Amino acid sequence: MAPPPALMDDLIGEILLRLPPDDPACLFRAALVCKPWRRLLSDDAFLRRYRAFHRTPPVLGFFHDGHHIFRFVPRFFPVCGASPIPHPDPDCWTVDCRHGRVLLHSLATSHLMVWDPIAGDHEEIPLPVNEDDEESELFTAAVICASGGCSHLDCRRGPYLIVFAGADSDDEGGVAWARVYSSVSDDWSSLVSVHLGPVLDAGDVMGKSLLAGDALYFTIEEGRRILKYEYDMVEQELSVIKAPPVIAGNMALVTAEGGGLGAAGVKGYSLHLWSWRIGPDSIGEWVPDRVIELDKMISIGIGDPTTKLNVIGFAEGAGSIFINANDSIFIVEVKSGTVRKTIGKRDHGSTTLRVSMSME
Repeated sequence: MAPPPALMDDLIGEILLRLPPDDPACLFRAALVCKPWRRLLSDDAFLRRYRAFHRTPPVLGFFHDGHHIFRFVPRFFPVCGASPIPHPDPDCWTVDCRHGRVLLHSLATSHLMVWDPIAGDHEEIPLPVNEDDEESELFTAAVICASGGCSHLDCRRGPYLIVFAGADSDDEGGVAWARVYSSVSDDWSSLVSVHLGPVLDAGDVMGKSLLAGDALYFTIEEGRRILKYEYDMVEQELSVIKAPPVIAGNMALVTAEGGGLGAAGVKGYSLHLWSWRIGPDSIGEWVPDRVIELDKMISIGIGDPTTKLNVIGFAEGAGSIFINANDSIFIVEVKSGTVRKTIGKRDHGSTTLRVSMSME
């Protein structure tokens, strides 16, 4: 009996195109079937089609500075069965993750490090110095793609920007400032600043970032206010926005419906979602979007007065919110409202979640 005719390459490509993106092991196993499949799966044209076909990138996992013996060590924790992402350099802090790059702070050199976890490449960038020729100790930073009109499906090899923001305090209150580094010019921009007025604690001013539209947003004062940085290599502007009062202090910045600034926070066992809207008078205000009742989806410790739910991160592009509940971490999918458990903190020996971010 003659063997069945081989499938046409185009048909094989259409089949492989439909492998689930949230399980990278499927692509790896398919590449081991034969050399033609491996050539197809490693072809840049196929990978671009694969990303465009599935559109929303899956959350492969999160980077986390977990407590290990006497210090914090950065690690990557996959949310699926297998992941190609390795752990970062143990002598670094995790600062940010976006557009295929991870931004680290090297404890050995005190430099920022832009790391491509897929290729393993990294670049070190010295921190900018202030007017006293001293490096800042209190800061946060964000890494973003610098290619105009990019879909961010495969831009990790292109130019990038690093937005470096910090805060200082004096007798009159706090001052937040920012500078931007361009990988093209290999230089830092001039400093822009904004007065914060009285602050609760200068040591708790800076927080994680969100990229929405043409602006970066950082939480300040443990989520009680938000720093908006409108970045441009010619024009730069800093401003301050009050956080939604219902969730101030237990909040993460999220992408609102339509792509603008949003916020998510827990009150009791309810996840509150808000959007920042600009009215006809050009005055912005927070508008409540919806409430997701987590007690119907998260059973661990619900009803126990010692149980507290905290929003600890957000995955841009995927629309996933990370929730900490006692010893476990859950992911809330904003669009569907579904909740899934990832790992427990005891699984990786951590007592404090320092940084939680996705790798798309």
